[in-house]
Amino acid sequence: MPVLPALRSLLPGLRRGQVVSVDEVGALATALVAGASENGAWCAVVGLPEYGVLAAARSGVSLDRLILVDDPGERWAEVVAILLDAVEVVALRPPARPSVTEVRRLSAFARRHGAVLVVAGVPWEGAQVRLRVASSVWTGLGDGHGHLRSRRVRVVAEGKGRPRAEWLWLPGPDGEVTPAGHAAVDDHEPAVELSVAG
Repeated sequence: MPVLPALRSLLPGLRRGQVVSVDEVGALATALVAGASENGAWCAVVGLPEYGVLAAARSGVSLDRLILVDDPGERWAEVVAILLDAVEVVALRPPARPSVTEVRRLSAFARRHGAVLVVAGVPWEGAQVRLRVASSVWTGLGDGHGHLRSRRVRVVAEGKGRPRAEWLWLPGPDGEVTPAGHAAVDDHEPAVELSVAG
């Protein structure tokens, strides 16, 4: 399944049956859902009650093809297993670090049903690709005033072969995910830098 153009140098596409681990819960996981969704895939988001639906729509997620399960409860693994049989992409934040049995079972369900499992916020043993934000700079916030407008991040993809890295606007000022290149943040835009531990 396709990914957004800005992500293609990190991840050419989402292979059916694949598990992708994402270190953060927000925009990066949403960007993976967006690429598949805007190309007609049905998607589900599980365990993210704070999921930003408007931000997701701005990044390309088709809300008509999105299932939200805010709180799957203690039987979250069963909920995810059912969804892997019903939709093409499931983005999940488990309520706790999953057991080895849960990891193996859900990974096997993804393979069997040809779905993509995107796991956010917790390590997932056996994920074929791991995406992490290595550095993050927000723009738009002035000296004690203003609004955060965009975020420039360095995303690293690890899996088979050498790690790949790319600078992205995640999101850009218009809410979309686009390449950020190696240029520094605009000198006229106040910036707040956040270093993210790997």
